[in-house]
Amino acid sequence: MTSLVERTLELMRIPSVTGNEDAIAGYVEGVLKLSDGVHVRRIGRSVVGDLGRGHPHVVLAGHLDTVPDQGGPAPAEAGDQLLGLGSSDMKSGLAVMLALAEGPRTGRLSLVFYDGEEGPISGNGLGPLLDANPELAQADLALLLEPTDNKIELGCQGTMHARVTVHGVPAHSARPWMGRNAIHLAVPLLTRVAGLPIREVKMGEAAYREVMNVTLVEGGRSRNVLPGQCMLNLNFRFAPDRTVETAEAYLRALCPQTAEVEIVDAAPAAPPRQDAPLVQQFMKTVDGPARGKQGWTDVAQFAARGVPAINFGPGLPELAHRRDERVPVENLRRAYDILKSFLDQVGS
Repeated sequence: MTSLVERTLELMRIPSVTGNEDAIAGYVEGVLKLSDGVHVRRIGRSVVGDLGRGHPHVVLAGHLDTVPDQGGPAPAEAGDQLLGLGSSDMKSGLAVMLALAEGPRTGRLSLVFYDGEEGPISGNGLGPLLDANPELAQADLALLLEPTDNKIELGCQGTMHARVTVHGVPAHSARPWMGRNAIHLAVPLLTRVAGLPIREVKMGEAAYREVMNVTLVEGGRSRNVLPGQCMLNLNFRFAPDRTVETAEAYLRALCPQTAEVEIVDAAPAAPPRQDAPLVQQFMKTVDGPARGKQGWTDVAQFAARGVPAINFGPGLPELAHRRDERVPVENLRRAYDILKSFLDQVGS
């Protein structure tokens, strides 16, 4: 069997920036077809492998894509670490999933490798995959191998991007009284957002820190002309006690009434699920307390369809999307051991 380290490095060497997952999907499809007893389906840029049948039905899911390369190190093993783009988020998790493609099983295990997670929700491949394969949306438990440092992270925050446009009146910069500087008019909103306190929300064992940030500012066309408009992107990471609708209402209330507000991307939060029997059983398998997911994951897509779901994977969440991304080799082995022990308990 290919080692977890070798498999992770092989996956990392296949570029798979969002929208370019064909090559890595083909690789995963080929590996699964070599596994005895796995029924493999290629669906667009996604791949599903099934073992066994009946219940309990457990889904392991992971996204194939990465964020764009930021000029970090080439994929490599350095001491006890694997370095490079995708090492933590989340090709180490994909390697663990492939290693678990083994039987026999009395229940059903579905391995779901999907595309488009790192982009807008409109391009996320998991939702259409679940809609087209309703048996996956009726699973007893879904485990997302997102980077969590082998800790259980429950639920997830919602995310929203809003384009806020503040309008002014262009004029010569030597005669500003003849116009209205849109960038200056946007300052109260910038100040308001910058001064928002972190909102702590606790739901059972899980705590979430709700935050809003201005992540883009655009304005002006010439150095000697007052800008006629200023555009800001607001990114709202809202707690699971808000719906998309109530999150939008809160965001809009912060903006000036004269500003244009367009919601360009929004995905719901997922509250923690600790009531499901398999969730409780998995929590007993993992040492240490559970925590809330500080960020959005596709746990929300399973939750929206009534499937209990957990984030659990070998990657380091603090290093996701960073130039110095890396993962400890021991984390891969530990994740595999925990997941195999659990799967053996529920479907041997």
